[in-house]
Amino acid sequence: MKNIRIIPKLDIKGPNVVKPIQTEALRVVGNPKELAFRYYEQGADELIYLDIVASLYRRNLDFDLLKSVAENIFIPITVGGGIRSIYDINNVLRSGADKVAVNTYAVKHPDSY
Repeated sequence: MKNIRIIPKLDIKGPNVVKPIQTEALRVVGNPKELAFRYYEQGADELIYLDIVASLYRRNLDFDLLKSVAENIFIPITVGGGIRSIYDINNVLRSGADKVAVNTYAVKHPDSY
């Protein structure tokens, strides 16, 4: 029998969790802290927390929001979005992440990592 893992993803924009509507418009669906805790209570194995506009707007991840989301859930959290340096990676890990996903900046600046 296969080992099935449930790994929900929170798409973060500002202080909200959003969901795309037909891959273009975004709809606010809730508070990241509340939704993360709900997924944790319902038995999620891991959580992906992705600030989907941080790179687009060239801004950092909201580390305080991440801390508030991570403080009451005890499953691995993978965090991405707005990660542009080793300093950012350290901050993400100190804010409660277990793993860090890098993409846009790493592809554009592969020697930075």
